[in-house]
Amino acid sequence: MSFLNPFLLYAGIAAVSLPIIIHLLNRRKFQRVVWAAMRFLKVSVEQNQRRMQIEDILLLVLRCLLILLLGLALSRPVLSRLAKSLFGSQVTAVLILDNSYSMGMSDGTMTRFDKAKKAAEQALDTMPAGSAAAVILASDIAQPVIPEPTFDLNLARRTLRDAPLTDRATDLAPAIERAIDTLQRRLLLRGEIYLLTDGQSSAWRQLGHIQKSLDAVKNKIRAHIVLVGEHEDHNLGVSELRLASGLTPVKQPLRFEVRVTNYGKDDARDIRVTLNVDSDPPSDEFTIDSLPAGATKAVSLFAKLRSEGFHSVTARISEERLPADDKRTIALRAIKEARVLLVDGEPGAEPRDSETFFLRHALVPIAPDEAANYFIKPTVITGTELASARFDDFDAVILANVAEFPETTTRNLENYLRRGGGLVIFPGAKVNTAFYNDTLAKKLKLLPATFGAPRGQADQDEKFFTLQEKNFEHPIVSIWNDPASGTLSSARFFRALDLVPMPFTQPPTNKTTTATAPAPDAGEPRVILRYADGKPAAMERDFGLGRAVMFSSTASTRWNDLPVRLSFVPLIHRTIGSLIQRRDEGLNLRVGEKFTRRAAPELLGKDAQVFKPRATDAVRDLRRIEMLGGWPMFQYDQTDFSGVYELSVAGAEPPVSIRFAAQPDATESLLDELSAEQKKMLASVSHLVEWGPKFSLKDQVARERSGSEFWLPLMFAALLVAVAESALGQWFSRSK
Repeated sequence: MSFLNPFLLYAGIAAVSLPIIIHLLNRRKFQRVVWAAMRFLKVSVEQNQRRMQIEDILLLVLRCLLILLLGLALSRPVLSRLAKSLFGSQVTAVLILDNSYSMGMSDGTMTRFDKAKKAAEQALDTMPAGSAAAVILASDIAQPVIPEPTFDLNLARRTLRDAPLTDRATDLAPAIERAIDTLQRRLLLRGEIYLLTDGQSSAWRQLGHIQKSLDAVKNKIRAHIVLVGEHEDHNLGVSELRLASGLTPVKQPLRFEVRVTNYGKDDARDIRVTLNVDSDPPSDEFTIDSLPAGATKAVSLFAKLRSEGFHSVTARISEERLPADDKRTIALRAIKEARVLLVDGEPGAEPRDSETFFLRHALVPIAPDEAANYFIKPTVITGTELASARFDDFDAVILANVAEFPETTTRNLENYLRRGGGLVIFPGAKVNTAFYNDTLAKKLKLLPATFGAPRGQADQDEKFFTLQEKNFEHPIVSIWNDPASGTLSSARFFRALDLVPMPFTQPPTNKTTTATAPAPDAGEPRVILRYADGKPAAMERDFGLGRAVMFSSTASTRWNDLPVRLSFVPLIHRTIGSLIQRRDEGLNLRVGEKFTRRAAPELLGKDAQVFKPRATDAVRDLRRIEMLGGWPMFQYDQTDFSGVYELSVAGAEPPVSIRFAAQPDATESLLDELSAEQKKMLASVSHLVEWGPKFSLKDQVARERSGSEFWLPLMFAALLVAVAESALGQWFSRSK
């Protein structure tokens, strides 16, 4: 048809000359005959000659116009072809390929990502010779793999075929803005954007902004949006995995909480959940009998870490059509023992009167004859012995009603926290609040709060206040959101010191001095636990690589009865676990986030190797350990895949091997699709099409790019001209 239409057009144009030729030939057929009576008609002919010439010319024009209109109509012309013939047909395009993890949804034969790649190649096939194309991979970021349009369309094809499917979430607005900016910076006749995505509604959270941007450039840039996602009503996913135990000792049962969410529209049954450590067989499993649509179920599974060092723990369900959310992995560091220094500010006459009596038993909650083999190793000293203590021999230091200490000890404690140590402070009657407030809190900024005015009386039992009983937000106390874990609100407090949070201002970021200027040591103060009236009962603050925790009441029963409650043991264990795990907090991050970890000074300038998930053993990334913020730091930002990353430093003594893990955004598992109204909004500013089994983007775009045919109006006009020619011919030939 593409060959026949121009032929008919040219033939019709040539046929316009036929009436003119006939008219000229007829003029030559007249012969001059001498006839005497003719002279009597001469006067009449001369009078009508001008009128007859006008009539002949008018009929000639109508006949020519009729043939021209018929030729044009038979060729079925479109408006844009004239522009093509005058200015050329080249296209400058930007292809946006959605590579977020929802594109991994399969229909049993092909994934949405495979369909999008196929459609993208069809888009390239529609482009005439001399066209250029850029390629952007879109997830929650815009990644320009071919940033500027290239005339090498084969390169664009190879780039699309090799594009990886990531585990990132989706936000299409940055990629669309990047594509518009790329085309607007170029002088072009025809600019086109091809967006190939699955129509997941969460990807269009900025739909209003996208519509406005495309509408502003639609006269110059044409957008084609291809939705490759077929309707799906069933999807289960592991939405969360976390360590529920406070500490991670070797060969001790650890509790992990796994949350499974039904993102589908129907109830799910018999969901098997397993837990694996490293690559070992499952250590525990649980079957969820029923999970309603849209509901989430939390299950507890247990595992042991067989050796000291870094491990990965993975929770799985049976593989479905969207495999990215069928498992979730975290990394953690197993410890052989936890060494805790208890500083007793008031030993008392009897062991039970000691400020550290209940702390010792909470840290080692087993029979005395088994204490030697327990993983927590407490050491008790008095306040007077604090000056000679070696803080670096311990993972955490607990000050229980310690009045104050000399400046040398203060500096040692500051350096201990900066290097990654943990500090816990319990007040008491002997505490010099001015020392803690002025020196440790305000001057050195080690503490999250200052001690305020006391409230309550320790020598009376009738008046007391309690802790909150619900809405626990901090990880240390979050287990008490589950009623099966017991309660903290049963403890009675007779006296406590108000905790007044330290003011905190977020330090400005200066990109030019980041590598050399020391990072601020003190972090933002956070509330761990509150009283029922909302006042803080415990707070924490990061300092350097360490952390300090403050309680508002005693660790003994002098001001409260919490130490004799069952919840005291897990509270202390989880607090110590938070301090020890402070240096390992960065081991678990969201997909796409940057992994950062402080390295030993002797590793500065060395290369670290990183083994990524899904990569072969031969493929490893290299990153140089450099000075950042005053510390030797390792940084890695290529975390596009969920799972375990393994880091090692070649030639290091002792060998350095670290594991960290990235988890996908659970919102990417949502199945909600664009509504009819939202599709209507997009169709108003773009060419919106939906993928089907026999879909051909090439045909769709060819019709879209050609423009609208107008042969029907031409045929109607030809009919009117034919009627007019016949009527005038009849009128002109009547007897005069």
